[in-house]
Amino acid sequence: MTSPNPIPFFDLTRQYREVGDQIRAAVEPVLATQQFVLGETVSRFEKKIADFLKAPHAVGVASGTDALVLLLKAAGLSAGEAVLVPSFTFYASASSICLAGGRPLWAEVDDRLFLVTPETLERSLMSQAVRGKDGVFRTLNGNAPVRGVMVVHLYGQMADMSAISRWADDRGLWVVEDACQSIGALHDGKGAGTFSRGAAYSFFPTKNLGGAGDGGLISTQDPQMADRIRSLRVHGSRQRYVHDELGYNSRLDAIQAAILEAKLAFLPGWNSRRRFLAKRYSDAFSGLSLFRVPAVQKTGEAVFHQYTIVFSRTVTRDRVKERLMQEGIGTEIYYPVPQHRQTAFQSFFRTGLDVTDRLSASVLSLPVFPELTESEQDRIIHVLSEVAGKGG
Repeated sequence: MTSPNPIPFFDLTRQYREVGDQIRAAVEPVLATQQFVLGETVSRFEKKIADFLKAPHAVGVASGTDALVLLLKAAGLSAGEAVLVPSFTFYASASSICLAGGRPLWAEVDDRLFLVTPETLERSLMSQAVRGKDGVFRTLNGNAPVRGVMVVHLYGQMADMSAISRWADDRGLWVVEDACQSIGALHDGKGAGTFSRGAAYSFFPTKNLGGAGDGGLISTQDPQMADRIRSLRVHGSRQRYVHDELGYNSRLDAIQAAILEAKLAFLPGWNSRRRFLAKRYSDAFSGLSLFRVPAVQKTGEAVFHQYTIVFSRTVTRDRVKERLMQEGIGTEIYYPVPQHRQTAFQSFFRTGLDVTDRLSASVLSLPVFPELTESEQDRIIHVLSEVAGKGG
């Protein structure tokens, strides 16, 4: 029987009760000016979030997916070239490579961290490509040049960008970062985009910093890249009615920028709360053997967009998910079908991705949104501990 007091996996209405006054106050001036596309409101938000990210340049675009596409184009991806990308991620990480004209080359992830590492990238590259006399790696299937790496900072934790950047540089590959789930996360005290050509962010409503619809952003250290991205987002134009290249219609709306600016002040507190809740989970589950808790890198600071546990068997995961649902506790699976098994990508070469397949069949994410109360979390912990005591 479902509990009379259900615990949602995520509840934006609770957040709105906290910040609704600030959001309404931020939106009203935009409505009064009727200036909805780019303009002063967007520029002001870009400056504030650039300061937050400690990035010299931040460019707002229409969605996280668009941010990835424009970032890849500005990084130098040309038609037919390959980019290493993990299969254990959301669809947009890989589809953006195709939309930018390239092709994904699947990379394995670390079993504990859910992230690519120099070791997983090396194995993936060497199993699918060969280095020519000119120093360029080319795929075994199709002879496509491998130009770059897209690092995905999954579930709110940054990969070891120092080591990955060194690895990529030694192999003549550029690096970009999908930080759509990891705004505010750090590695060695630095954020995404610091170690690469740039990072893409998403402001989808359920993200740690979410808008009232779609929205995205690119941060970069490179002023020339930032300039090109600003051109690409407005049809490849730097001057009205003059177009230097084929671009996109991908502008961050002023209302979204106003809402995000209002919420940005709350983000450090929300991320801190997520870390607090994640630690409570991990401490409570430390003696259980039915599943393992997420690993956290000592050199980083995660922001726990998701708190994801791993079971040894799919059937156990599914039974526990069903039991939690019966208790009125919301959970989600990110991601049940890895990208190398998606129909849309079946034309691309696929090598063995045993870790990715195993994780997709065994992960389960628990509620970790900032407004989750400790009494609600205690109930989740109690039910899961009870199930674990009975072996699932």
